[in-house]
Order: sequence, then C-alpha cells, then structure tokens
Amino acid sequence: MPYPLYIAILWHMHQPWYRSPVTGLYELPWTRLHGARNYLRMAETLADHPSVHVTFNFTPCLVEQIEEYAAGEAEDRLMRLALQDTYDQADKRYILNICANAQWQRSGQRDHPYTLLLRRREAALANPDVLTTQDYRDLIAWFNLIWFDLNWLERDERLQALTFKGRNFTPDDLATIHAVQREILARTLPRYRELQEQGQIEITTSPYYHPILPLLIDTECARRATPGLPLPALPLRAPEDAQAQLQRAYEQYKRVFGRAPQGLWPSEGAVSPEVAAQAWQVGFRWLASDEAILGRSLNRPFQRDGSAFVTRPADLYTPYRLLVEGEFGPTLIFRDHELSDRIGFLYPQFPGTQAAEDLVHRLLGIRERLADPHRPYLVSIILDGENAWEYYERNGDVFLHVFYGLLERRAAELQAVTVSEFLAMYPALRTLAGLGTGSWIGGDLTTWVGDPEHTRAWEALVQARADLVAWQAAHPEADAAQRAAAWQALYTAEGSDWFWWYSRRNTSEQDALFDALFRAYLAQTYLARGEPAPQWLERSIYAAEEVPRERPTTGYIRPRLTAAPYPPREWDGASVVLAPLSTGAMQKAEARLRALRVGYNPQELYLRLDMAKALPGATLRIYLSAREGQPANHQVRLAPQRREEVGLGWELVLSPDARTAFLYRAEGDETWSPAGPQTTAVGDGVVEIALPLSLLGLTLGQEIGMFVVLGQDGREVERLPAQGVHFIQLAAYGP
Repeated sequence: MPYPLYIAILWHMHQPWYRSPVTGLYELPWTRLHGARNYLRMAETLADHPSVHVTFNFTPCLVEQIEEYAAGEAEDRLMRLALQDTYDQADKRYILNICANAQWQRSGQRDHPYTLLLRRREAALANPDVLTTQDYRDLIAWFNLIWFDLNWLERDERLQALTFKGRNFTPDDLATIHAVQREILARTLPRYRELQEQGQIEITTSPYYHPILPLLIDTECARRATPGLPLPALPLRAPEDAQAQLQRAYEQYKRVFGRAPQGLWPSEGAVSPEVAAQAWQVGFRWLASDEAILGRSLNRPFQRDGSAFVTRPADLYTPYRLLVEGEFGPTLIFRDHELSDRIGFLYPQFPGTQAAEDLVHRLLGIRERLADPHRPYLVSIILDGENAWEYYERNGDVFLHVFYGLLERRAAELQAVTVSEFLAMYPALRTLAGLGTGSWIGGDLTTWVGDPEHTRAWEALVQARADLVAWQAAHPEADAAQRAAAWQALYTAEGSDWFWWYSRRNTSEQDALFDALFRAYLAQTYLARGEPAPQWLERSIYAAEEVPRERPTTGYIRPRLTAAPYPPREWDGASVVLAPLSTGAMQKAEARLRALRVGYNPQELYLRLDMAKALPGATLRIYLSAREGQPANHQVRLAPQRREEVGLGWELVLSPDARTAFLYRAEGDETWSPAGPQTTAVGDGVVEIALPLSLLGLTLGQEIGMFVVLGQDGREVERLPAQGVHFIQLAAYGP
C-alpha cells in the first residue's frame, strides 16, 4: 500500500528571560501577553483535530516564566504601572513605547477608543503630558485586551464587560484583566501535558536560556560557515556551560511534563558536531536544524526549481543518523525552509483559507515530485509558533483550522505526525559522517557574532566568566548558594536574545533595555559573590551614536577581487549599505541581499554585494548614475509590471549562473547599448565587480548613485537599498 507523505510540524515557543536581576520585575510583558493570546490557543486549536499530530517546542526559560505568572509570583513593569495612581515621565514614555505594539489593523475600527489613543501617540512622544493619567490607563487596558485570544475575548463575560465599557478603566479593571491572563497561563502547561499523554502531540525543549550552543562551545566555530568573520580576540570556549544548559533543560522537562524528552530544538536551529555529541550524551535522541545545514553536511547545497520546490527531495525529506566518534549518535531531521518561511512571512498577506490551501497544494506537489509512494518520507516544517499569528486573519485561527482540516481529509496522502512517532515507525536509514555548523538563518552564525557590537558583548561575557572561574578557584570555601547564583546569572547572559538585538540586522524600540539587562546579568555574576561590579559594565555595548544603515567611504581602496565569504580589510574604506533583515523578533531565513559595499580610487570603482544565499535562476542588476548636480533622467523597466523614474546612466547585469557581469549604457527610454564585460569575481553569495572610472565618464569630485535589483522570472525579488538610491561622493583622498 502506498505510503502517505508524512508531515512533521514543529511550533517553536520562546520568550527571552525578561526579569531584571536588580528589581525582580519582568521588564517586558511579552510572555504574559503571548500567554493570553497564543500558547493555550495553539493547543486548543489542534485539539479540535485529533487525528493531526504536531510537535511543540517550549524553551525552559519560557516554561519557568509561564509557571511564575500562573502562580502569581511574576510581575512585570506594565502590570505594576497598570495599578499605579500616577505616572512620571519615564513611566509615560515606557507606556507609549510598549502599548503601541499591537497589530490593530486586522481588527481595528477608525473610531475605536484604542485607535483614537494611538492617533495621539505621536504628539505624546513629543510631550507625554498631552495624555492624562486616565488616557494612559485606558491605553494599557486596551493594549492588554487586544492581546487576548479572540475566542476568550468573545466568550469571557468579564472581558466582554470591559470591552463594552470602552474607557475610564480603573485599577480594579486592570486587576481583572491580569487575573484572566493568569487563569489562561495556569491552564497552558497542564493542557500540553494532557495532549502529550493522549499521544496527539510531542513536546520538545531547547537549551535552558536559549544560547547558541556552537558559539558557547567555541566562538571560533563561526568561521566554519563564514571564513574570515571578525571574532573576539579572546574566544569563548565553555563546553561545560553548554552541557549545563542542556542538562538543566532535560531535568526541567522531566519535572514539568512527567517523562524524559526525546527531541531537542537547538536554539535557532544552531548545530555543530560538538553540539550533537553533547545532546546525545545528555539523553536527547533526535535534533532538528535547517536544510542549509544538511546541504553543507552532504557537501551538496540544495537547489530549488522555478516553483521553489527542492530539486533533490529524497535527500531532504528523510531523517539521518549522525556518527559520533565512529558510533551512531542522535537522529537529525532538517526543515524545509521554503515551507516554513511561507507560514512565517508570506501567508500572513493572504486570507487564511487561501494560505492553507496553498500549503497543502505544495505538500502534495512534494509527494508528486518524490514519485516514490513505496518509501516513507518526512517533510519537516519548523518555525516560530507565536510571533507570526498577529499578522494573520483572526490571529491565525482561520489558517490553522483549515490547514489541519485539510490534513484530516487528505490523510491517505498527507499524514501529520510527531517526530518521535515517525522515528518509532521508520528509524533513520541514512547516515551522516559529519555535521555542518550553522543555524536556520542563512546556514551560518552571523546573526549572533561578527558585528562590532557582537564582539564587545562576547568580550564582556568572556571577561565576566574568566573572573568568575578565577574567584571560584580562589575561594573553594565560598557559600554554595553564592556560587550557584553567580553561575545562574552567567547562564542567563549566555542567551541568544541579547546577541540577536546586538546584530546590526535587527532592531527594536527596546534595544537599550536588552543591552541594560545583558550587562545587569554580567554585573550580577560579581554582586552574587559579594564583589562590586566593574565600572566597564556601566558602559553600553552600543556605540554612542546610532548605527547608520548607510556608512560613507573613508579612503581609497584597491582590493583584489576574490569573492571571499567575508570582506577582507582591503574593503575597509568602502561605503556600506546594510539591509536589515527584520525589525522584530522574527527574521526571514530566505532574505537574500545583506550588504552593498562601494569603494574607489582615482582609476577604478569597486562594488561588492553580499547575499545570504544564491537564488536559482536569478538575475542581478546594478543601476548607476553619475551626477554633478541633478542626475540625468531615464526610465527603466525593472519588471514587466513596474516602472520607476530614476536618474540612470548604466546597468550592470549578472545573468543566472554567469561568472561575468556585463555593462550597458543608457541611450534613451528603455534603450541600452552594450559596453562590454567587466572584471568580476563570483563566490558563494558574493559578487565583486571592478569598473574603470574612465569608462563610466567619472572623475573625482563627482557623485555617483546606485541601487541593486535581484530579479527572478521577470519580477523583482529584492532591492538594496530597499528604497531610494545610495549616493557616494568621489572625494579626493591622499595617496
């Protein structure tokens, strides 16, 4: 009998450790708010479809926060503000910052009280006293109400009464909201445990405080995927800390869920051979990561056809047994990042029913392309299970119910299983002799290491840890509670989230708060043992000025064109245009364009484009315009359906699979004449081009503008800069 295509869906649930070691308050309310909206709802939605089996991952630091809120032991800053009678200026700015973070466009009305308050927010940011104390309390109340699961909001009489009240909320009203949130959180973990005991779900875990395990074991391992990546002068090598983060996660799971865990979702899917060996030693039977890691492990990166289907599906959609020191170790599965990213980033733009139907259609397409109904295959879909839904129709309810319902009706062709359930039926037959090092984001670790802020943060962590180890050796008689508290603070500082926000690709309005929390936990490693924190921890990791998205040239460059994976120092004088990959807690693994570098000397112009990964069948176009005052105006068709008025003089084209870029001169509207091939170096996700200034008719003192377009099948996929044109002045420098 033909096998169905098995589907392993893993929803990953994680929130950073927000509690301040100084005040004991949770500085941000996101665990409480996601708890009121998503965690229980995700379990209840699935329970309506009992034949659909799913895996859920809960990070231990999230589980601990849920338990504390449920028990009434946790309080966050917004909870405390909600019950205050007055607010100072700092309080008001905090409320204005936090309480605008709700995706209201899906359900808001123009004359809704929350909408009206948000319209006054800009004026209040300039002068917080524009809003009254009652306005601030109403803003807090509505922010909390909007963050509830719509099903609870519609059926809970207490919440309904507050919704109808609409304004002039009292501290008692806010206390009622908090009580309902705690009720939901108190039901959450028991409901997941119940579903696991019934066999409908599997629950997995992650390292306790969500560290990037490969970097914790050895920061130098980041260069395996990204040779030449700038790293701290003193590497962090703390495999015993990685072991502790795994062991603590394992023990917490047994306490909360009543059994030993089988699966591990390493933080951000970040793996290395050393990580797999440690996880196996602790007791984890399987791990998951991304297809980019499998491609590197097999030394055959995965390619996709014009419809974004993997061209070697049999290699991806199967589990692998990893050899650890010559013996069989854990089983690994690798997610389909196209399907995962569709749920996380593409489908929120569509009606829920249409999105679900598209996903099922693509799963059926995978089964058809496998063309082997007599062997079991497993498609793994793994992604954030909490942050995407606020952008969906009715918070994702429509999509999830339709998707699960379609899986139920197509069970003969598509069967949703937990990972352990599949492995129990069909143990891995393929073997991996080695495992690549990287994460689910770009297949590397550059989200958490490589930027100057990263380096300063890792150096601070290395120093604090070295001081703790030295103190412990010098004080063998020290109180055990002191030692435990100091190490607890260090483990917290090892979490990935601090380094996520230090990345120049990610930003939020709470960057300064995350920076302060990171340094506070490093300081706590000293305070816990009765020593003062060093003064250097009082300085922000960030540079004094805001990191610009564009940086100017600083001198002539004469680089050799090698297309090295990371730009060598020969490019240091070039201008840089950085492309932020996210502005929030989610980052799209399929983002292509990362940075454009532009440099020159009196004879040549140099361009370097760094991309996250190649796009099969893609064409790269770089448009340039020289100007002394205003640029000449030409029209160019960037895609069949789009025209832009930009000042253009030249077009550089790198065709699919080509190794040389060709230059074209603009002769008129949509008319380009060839100017010949140009010196080009093409690497894995890197393109470097050299152009004679004389060919472009440029001399020092002029200004040149440019932008990059990545296109596929006649459509624009990405552009850098995302808007406008990047201009540089061809200034004269010394020799």
